[in-house]
Amino acid sequence: MNHKFLWGVATSAYQIEGAYNEDGKGLSIWDVYTKDRGKIFQNHNGDIACNHYHRFESDIELLKELGVNAYRFSVSWPRVLPQGAGKVNQKGLDFYNKIIDLLLKADIEPFVTLYHWDLPYELHLKGGFLNNDFSDWFYEYADTISKAFQDRVKFFATFNEPQCVIGGYGTGDFAPGYKVLKLERLRAVHNLLLAHAKAVKAIKSHNNDAKVGLVTCGSAFYPVTANKDNIKVLTQAYQSQYDESSILIYTDPIFWGKYPEKCYSNYPDFYQNINPDDLKLISASVDYLGINNYEGVPVISDGPNGFKEIQRYDGYPKTDTGWAVEEDGIYWMGRFLYERYQKPIYITENGMANNDWAHLDGRVPDPARIDYLRRHIGKVRQAIKDGVDIRGYFVWSFLDNFEWASGYSKRFGLVHIDYRTQKRTPKDSFYWYRDFIESLKNS
Repeated sequence: MNHKFLWGVATSAYQIEGAYNEDGKGLSIWDVYTKDRGKIFQNHNGDIACNHYHRFESDIELLKELGVNAYRFSVSWPRVLPQGAGKVNQKGLDFYNKIIDLLLKADIEPFVTLYHWDLPYELHLKGGFLNNDFSDWFYEYADTISKAFQDRVKFFATFNEPQCVIGGYGTGDFAPGYKVLKLERLRAVHNLLLAHAKAVKAIKSHNNDAKVGLVTCGSAFYPVTANKDNIKVLTQAYQSQYDESSILIYTDPIFWGKYPEKCYSNYPDFYQNINPDDLKLISASVDYLGINNYEGVPVISDGPNGFKEIQRYDGYPKTDTGWAVEEDGIYWMGRFLYERYQKPIYITENGMANNDWAHLDGRVPDPARIDYLRRHIGKVRQAIKDGVDIRGYFVWSFLDNFEWASGYSKRFGLVHIDYRTQKRTPKDSFYWYRDFIESLKNS
């Protein structure tokens, strides 16, 4: 392989930065959504979060201690463009420039996500993803960012988990908390994909060598037993989902230039009227596919009926979010998507929420997380041995943080945050991951 494998950690702007109204930043939909009482666990919000905006220098020192060679973080759109478009907030741009410069000085590759859910509120008032002008707004934003970072950032992701982004218009569980009609959500999906494509164009116009992709999530189907029949039905399992929560509704248009067949048969009035030029633009080449994975979905062949999901055994292991510990999901999801599209894969998020706290001796022991990471990294390495072109792995998350509707009740970090004092305490998993990365240098 002629590429450097990226061992990293990941965060997102709203979840860690705080400083929600400082230095010219505009409001995001999450700034507003979290103020609606009853939406978030105990009415928590990200106004302060981990105060990373004021503590980024010491946080990067922790990254250096951890020994990662990459750091995936997102840019807050309203911090850079307070109105979503138009005048640039230079103080916001300077913040990210400082982070990038410090990372490069520490030989840590910046891996920049443009959109991790914090839509500028001013654009939300104009319809957000439901407005057909959204892709032009996003192009302007992507152009601003890529122009500023072109000489230093090699890796960009356009959108993080579009399934959750559009879920904000369908489930009511994510900002903006809407429950719109199905066809409106499908229009939002299409607008997101057009925005992705225009962002790729903007980034490549400033640095054609930059690596650009999209980060997906969703059901990680895996065969209960890896026999021929069970492996064969994985395709049917993935194709069984064809709405805004599926994987293929985003990845098929990007890599194949068409939506899944069931989209056309189930929603013909919408999909048969899509402009072919849109699909041609959406399928302009991207360099990789990012995968976020936290649990799997066990399936078996059901003969003539295709496949069926299997109920897990009694007492199966679960994380603090109630998600099953199923490392086979990360292997088969990566393998399926690589074999389908033949594009490099980055595991852009993988990790677990654990009920950990600072013990009386000052340590934060989290043996369950260490075991979880060992299991999943082992499966990633097995996939690589089996021919899957995986080029990076990022633990979610670097820091405990604001975990969306769960507020501060779920801890995913390798570093414990005491939200009363903002004290950082590396957990045992931090040192395990550090030692694991170090061991690779000697192998």
